[in-house]
Amino acid sequence: MGERERRLIEERERIRQGGPPRGHERQRAAGKLFVRDRLRLFFDAVETETGTFARYDDPELAADGVVTGSGTIDGRPVFFIASDYTVKAGSVGVRHAQKFLAAQKAALRARRPIVYLVDSSGARIDETGGHHVDPGSIGEFYYMHSLLSGAVPQIGVLYGTCFAGTAYTPVFTDLLVMMKDAAMAIASPRMVEVAIGQKVTPEALGGVEVHAKKSGSVHFVAESEEEAAALVRRILSYLPDSSDGRPPSAPPVDPARDPEEIDAILPEDPNRPYDVRHLIEAIVDAESFLEVKAMYAPELVTGFARLGGEVIGIVANQPAVKGGTIFPESADKGAEFVWLCDAYNIPLLYLVDTPGFMVGTLVEQNAILRRGRKFIFATASATVPRVSVVVRKAYGAGIYAMSGPAFHPDVTLALPSAEIAVMGPEAAVNAVYYNKIQAIEDPEERKRLVERLRAEYRAGYDIYKLAGELVVDELIPPKELRTQLMRYFELFREKHIELPRRKHATIL
Repeated sequence: MGERERRLIEERERIRQGGPPRGHERQRAAGKLFVRDRLRLFFDAVETETGTFARYDDPELAADGVVTGSGTIDGRPVFFIASDYTVKAGSVGVRHAQKFLAAQKAALRARRPIVYLVDSSGARIDETGGHHVDPGSIGEFYYMHSLLSGAVPQIGVLYGTCFAGTAYTPVFTDLLVMMKDAAMAIASPRMVEVAIGQKVTPEALGGVEVHAKKSGSVHFVAESEEEAAALVRRILSYLPDSSDGRPPSAPPVDPARDPEEIDAILPEDPNRPYDVRHLIEAIVDAESFLEVKAMYAPELVTGFARLGGEVIGIVANQPAVKGGTIFPESADKGAEFVWLCDAYNIPLLYLVDTPGFMVGTLVEQNAILRRGRKFIFATASATVPRVSVVVRKAYGAGIYAMSGPAFHPDVTLALPSAEIAVMGPEAAVNAVYYNKIQAIEDPEERKRLVERLRAEYRAGYDIYKLAGELVVDELIPPKELRTQLMRYFELFREKHIELPRRKHATIL
């Protein structure tokens, strides 16, 4: 080995040791891994690295606090941007920003996924000053996030407290894993106190309880760094390299529950709750369902699964929570998941069992109409294969969002427990016959009338009658559901439709 080569290798190895000893001590005290040990959890191998010698003139700013490059995950090339907290708490300086942007642009050119391992205290104010708005600086991160969105998968992991500008990177990702003790917010607790006089802890301002349950900004919560890495690997197994590709296939696996159990899973009483996850377990390949945003708006269940080895996205009303009613939060959740699946060519399965959208002053103030239209729009504009299964209740506008017949799914299937109507019999009878019912003074006579009217109303939406009128495409025995779904998704695998010519829609 010549002197030039020896020196280069030695200098590179020095830089790869990261920041000064105090930075490593701070990382250990927080119970967190050094960035290069962290990368080993995610990647089979780190195969390329760029910008290693950034800020070479300052030995305390190794690689300027960020490691960028590419590696393989289960043999697939994936780009990464990983904060090095040992260097000035992972703060973003000028070269750091340039490396970050170069990696984003490389992922877009290569049409490969990119993983962001975020462990940053924010912008390095003493260095960047007011230049955060310039091209090539931190402000351009979010421009590039926007260009990458829907083009290549962006997966994020949030490790520590992340405030202000760098809190946007996690929320710009397609799917975000948050460590249980992490936090993110538009401003730090100190800035909040200065601005509005409110004293608050990082956890109360933007911890897991806030973002996984209330804001819906986080898709998964991890207890350990190992769990976070395993989650990212699993997430990527459902996603293609880019919007040009298809999700990877896997060998088919029998479901965890026998499809023969489906009829027993669904109660005879349409108002009796059950856990829709049990139905999902009788449809999809065993151990393949990965629920997305499980803690947020649980009245709607969304997630990835495999059906006969092929990836699908599932949107299912959850009768065990709020009767499966669609609230403003679940409308947002459904819309975003449908958009995600449509962006990455993931076919959609809708399992319909909802009394419709929630009513009342509270949800109106919380924009049920505006947010509900997002869910309806997302479904209407999705061009991937769509199959809608009317499991039980399909009342009101709920079936619009859930890809009912009017929304041109590739097929609408119904089980014998299905009910399709403008509203449930209790509400319908009360709405139409209220004055007539109130005019009867005898309680027993009034009760008999109500029961008779409800029975007449139910007869009008008998699922056999609706199948006879071709409102649904086919009425099938529950035990055949998995088999029929596999056939239909295979049948429409090459589906191609064109949306109206336009720049883009105006509904977000």
